[in-house]
Amino acid sequence: MDSIKFYPNDYEMNGEGLTEVVVAINGEPLLELIRRCEQSFAAKDGQSCIAGDYAYLSLIDFEELFLRTALEADLAQDERDVVLLGCPCGIWDCWYLALKIKFETETVKLYDFTNPRRKDWQYGLEFKFDRASFVSEISKIASFNKL
Repeated sequence: MDSIKFYPNDYEMNGEGLTEVVVAINGEPLLELIRRCEQSFAAKDGQSCIAGDYAYLSLIDFEELFLRTALEADLAQDERDVVLLGCPCGIWDCWYLALKIKFETETVKLYDFTNPRRKDWQYGLEFKFDRASFVSEISKIASFNKL
């Protein structure tokens, strides 16, 4: 069984204090994991510098693009497309990483990772998490704004 952690990280951009949601899977930052997956695709395209060129989502975008959609998937008992990484420019949908989420009886599955701007890049990633642990992790972020 895989493990996932979500944690808020405060940072500053253009003099403004912001909070992003960092994601780690099996102890590895998601940005690094995706960078490794994309290196060969980006090099083949002659654009090595774009491999893993994402940013974690701001807390607001994370709540909208991941948390809300994950809850909808759970309630509807189906799979949904979610976003976990966005563009480093701050406008998440310039360049982003999407994936599918599916809540199962005992597990939560993340799979079908894709960059909609590079549909030929095949990640081959699939992770399964203990449902109770996953829900506990996203509950921490969901309650972060309420502290």
